[in-house]
Amino acid sequence: MKKINVLALAFVLMLVLAACNSSKETGGSTSAKNKAIEASIDSASYILVDSDEGATSEEKGLLKVDLKVKNVSKNSISLSDYDGVYLYEGDEQLSPKTGVNSRELGLESSSSDKIGAGKQKKLTFIFEVKKDKKYKIGLQPTSSDYDEEIDEVTLTLDTKKYAKSYNKLKDPEKALQAYTEVLYLNKENVDYDKYVTADKTAVIEEQKKAFNEELKGAFSNSLTDKAKKDFFNMYKDVLKEKASVKTNVIANANNKAVVEVEYTTVNLSDLYSYVSQLKRAYTDETKDYDTKHSEEFAASKFKDIVNELETKEGSRPLRIFMVKEDGKWTVKSSDLYSDSLGKTFGSSYIR
Repeated sequence: MKKINVLALAFVLMLVLAACNSSKETGGSTSAKNKAIEASIDSASYILVDSDEGATSEEKGLLKVDLKVKNVSKNSISLSDYDGVYLYEGDEQLSPKTGVNSRELGLESSSSDKIGAGKQKKLTFIFEVKKDKKYKIGLQPTSSDYDEEIDEVTLTLDTKKYAKSYNKLKDPEKALQAYTEVLYLNKENVDYDKYVTADKTAVIEEQKKAFNEELKGAFSNSLTDKAKKDFFNMYKDVLKEKASVKTNVIANANNKAVVEVEYTTVNLSDLYSYVSQLKRAYTDETKDYDTKHSEEFAASKFKDIVNELETKEGSRPLRIFMVKEDGKWTVKSSDLYSDSLGKTFGSSYIR
């Protein structure tokens, strides 16, 4: 009986020792502490930024790492991505990426942060990492008491845990491709329901509004609402046949994204010219100088007009800002830095 108790006691003691060792500065977990700080990886995800540094490849990418750091010492401490935060790949010491910021994406990496005694902060650092590889993050704060030396703590960073976020980096471009094709071009795209959320009525009304402004410039106010609706549908049919888009996400972080759109559209800049020619032809042929009749004649030829309009390619990509809502992507059309898809596929606007 005593022998059994001794074995049980030994087993419990082993568990206690294991628990104690796991809290030490072993660098084998996503949390660690010493006499000055308690640190842990709060979250991490792959990101894209609008620069050469933000380019991803099949092998590597930028990983945004959010750390929780608590100062458990009696003095304030500082952590800097220039000196005090490191990434270890085996024996190689690497540094965080500095200056990776984006106002559009709400992205701001920590540069130098001061943490008061007993206080906790969330710090963000961005590292260029290889996929499916393990690293160590080293943290060595500086104390406001310069005579106090603080040992480095290390956290394990396993990039394989964040592979899902890497695989989702391209989702905004899939979403915008589907968004544009389905809502503006009347095409089918199986990605729409999977990636897109949108107020369809509002989006199409924006396109229709731009289109009606073009009609107003070519015709007088004599067009009925039914005629405007029919003409819009004719135009959408031509867009479906002739227009095209190609999307490319250039930035993606914090559920926000910037997507560039290369496009070809049926441009309405020549609409006024076509209508004027038909009105003159009617007058010359019939000697009927009633402008109402000449407009009616031109309107009767609208389907022919839109089929003859030139297809034009944008001279540079549109820049579209997107946000993720309830797990799906939508265009933030009110954003001042975004171009207008509604104008591009509904008017004479072309870049």
